[in-house]
Amino acid sequence: MLIQHLKYGNIQIYSDWRLNSQSGLNENKIVSTQELLINTGIIYIICKLVRGCYSKLKFRGSHSFTISNFINLVQRKSYNPPIPKRIPKNSTYFGIKRTDEFQWMQNPQNHDVLKYIKAENEYTVSIMKGTNSLQRRLTYELKKKLITQGTTAPIKIYTDEYEYYTILTKHGLKYCRSKKGFPSTEAVLLDSKWLRGTNKHIRSLLISPDHNKLAYLIEQEGEETGVLHFKNLNENSILYDEKLEKIFNFVWGSNSEMIYYTLTDEQLRPYKVYAHHIGNSSQDDILIYEEKDKSLFVDITVTKDKSFIALNSNGFSTSEIRLFDAYHDFSKGFPELKLIEPRSPGLEYYVDHHDGFLYILTNADNARNFKLVRASLEKCDRKNWETIITVKDNEKIDDIDIFRKFAILFAKREGLPIILCYNFVSQDVHQIELPTKFCVVSPGTNIDYDTDIVRFTCDSPFAHSSNYEYNMETRKLRLVRSNPINNFDPTSYTCYRIYANALDGTKIPLTLLHKKSLALDNKNPLLIRSYGTYGVSIEPDFQLEHFPLLERGWIIALAHVRGGSELGCRWYDQGRLMYKRNSITDLISVIEYLIRTGYSNPSLVASIGVSAGGLLLGAAFNMRPDLFRAIILRVPFLDPLSSMLNSDLPLTRIEYNEWGNPLENKETYEYLASYAPYDNISSIKSQRTCSILVTAAMKDQRVNYWHPLKWVARMRIKQLSDKNDNLLILKVDKERGHFGAENDQSNRIKDVAFELAFLISQIQNK
Repeated sequence: MLIQHLKYGNIQIYSDWRLNSQSGLNENKIVSTQELLINTGIIYIICKLVRGCYSKLKFRGSHSFTISNFINLVQRKSYNPPIPKRIPKNSTYFGIKRTDEFQWMQNPQNHDVLKYIKAENEYTVSIMKGTNSLQRRLTYELKKKLITQGTTAPIKIYTDEYEYYTILTKHGLKYCRSKKGFPSTEAVLLDSKWLRGTNKHIRSLLISPDHNKLAYLIEQEGEETGVLHFKNLNENSILYDEKLEKIFNFVWGSNSEMIYYTLTDEQLRPYKVYAHHIGNSSQDDILIYEEKDKSLFVDITVTKDKSFIALNSNGFSTSEIRLFDAYHDFSKGFPELKLIEPRSPGLEYYVDHHDGFLYILTNADNARNFKLVRASLEKCDRKNWETIITVKDNEKIDDIDIFRKFAILFAKREGLPIILCYNFVSQDVHQIELPTKFCVVSPGTNIDYDTDIVRFTCDSPFAHSSNYEYNMETRKLRLVRSNPINNFDPTSYTCYRIYANALDGTKIPLTLLHKKSLALDNKNPLLIRSYGTYGVSIEPDFQLEHFPLLERGWIIALAHVRGGSELGCRWYDQGRLMYKRNSITDLISVIEYLIRTGYSNPSLVASIGVSAGGLLLGAAFNMRPDLFRAIILRVPFLDPLSSMLNSDLPLTRIEYNEWGNPLENKETYEYLASYAPYDNISSIKSQRTCSILVTAAMKDQRVNYWHPLKWVARMRIKQLSDKNDNLLILKVDKERGHFGAENDQSNRIKDVAFELAFLISQIQNK
């Protein structure tokens, strides 16, 4: 077909051609502005453009087109992907030469970096313009899912004579309280509406033990530290002259006169603990503790009974805790810091206090999945630890909450949540029966020490978070609040666990979500999600972005690869350091299994990798690009070798325990280099069959913006440019950090709709 004139607008095509009789058009007829003729060489397709809908016709052959596809192709003719300049930078480690032609992108002040980001963003907008209608439709669908039935009363937190609660308004959260049983005494403690449009949010808020003061931390989007403000609740006045800068975390002293807080160093490592007396200048603040080991960070907590402040020095596999009196009077001198057990490699422990005893969660004595022990305050070192509760090899204790008569242990069994209740008097343990098997359980706000009621939330794949109260004395569970998903029938969907074999024969758990009517015919769109790093489990929780896909017939597969802790700490150990490749090959094995057993096929497989999960997905894509049709790398950690070779970067020293220190020996360097996504991009002779969306955030303090930038730049050089709808696009957010529009629901939904539109347009074309 010879096209003589093509105009994008109302779409005009003038051509000289002869059409077969199936079209219903006369020979040599000029095509009107409402008809499209596409000649693929062996197939003639006529599509009629109808206002407000997408028309799709298929004639002889196997090719299928939509108006959206055609518009995308037409638009793309006017735009070429940015090709960044290359400035080779050579370095040598252990006799191994490494060339990085895009190291210059690591300087955010470089004008060419900003110019490149602008070009990539403009290119992405041009490419995705054809999905604007789909994005609007998805935005509408997502917002509908967040609608709840009627108005729900706030969940109140009872402590002493007050009840505290939050009220969600169209302008943001209001933090309120009233006297118990007297709702007319309601007072607004803080209204977040004044933060709208400021790119700031309230990260944490704490009431003083005497209920007379409020401390709240305001954080700039993308920052890891914030400004700590104070309010006098008796006078309802903010203490504008008293604020603390660059605070990471804080707690109240039990006398309500002291605030203890942590500061970070240049690598964003919390390392100093200070005491601040309310009403005094910050210049008078007292240094309580400094952690000088740059591989550890320090945190502060208060024991549940408010007796002690705990200084916790933690790494990925070691910890050391000191306690001091939470009521300490600094007019009498410096507090005594009581060391519980000196740090030693591999030993982790976490402490709370109850009735003169320390209750300690620890992995001591080869208890890799942790156990509960206790010791007296006077003899609290390791040799005096008395074992109270142990768990099986397929179980792991994650957290503990202490009450006057009971202790609650949040744990997992085969990667699924369980809650154990321990009676301090009888010393018996019973398990709380949960409302559903596949869910994520999180501790609620349990401030009151003298209560028999424990609160927790339960997230499940097909429902909003539900709130429960459990009476530890009567063993009765009560549903406090449940919010069904609007216009969604969970009975039409299923969630279950299957297993795939890894290369070494290890069974890898998968959690699958899909319609019950699904047919195993290899024709189902499939979204794979995984993480496999830091011992973080990928959970079957509520994910708003899953619903538009589930309703369009997708399968959601959660791959619980090694490197997470779904099956305990050994599962984590088998996917880190010199075993990291297990995580990557596990993900590949999972996808191969799902294809082999009829769930999907490579032309319908998509995956999302977030942060360090982006390293996992990027490495899997490098090894087996043929398994994917579309992937999203969201703020991905793609150049771990550059990060681990620079100990001055934030978090590098702390993360040596995860990736290894490539400066230390040749073996570690070579192993990390063998899977690092940026260092393993191959030059391919044939066309790439996978479309890729990569996102970055300029204010990201966890994964530097240059990880995704450099990876995309090298991909543009080494792999063919965008053809046949196989895209490579980069979207850089200049104003936000690692978690994006986390505190801005409207923009968060738009971001989700954008990513979903990308996946759907590449997989389903509708």
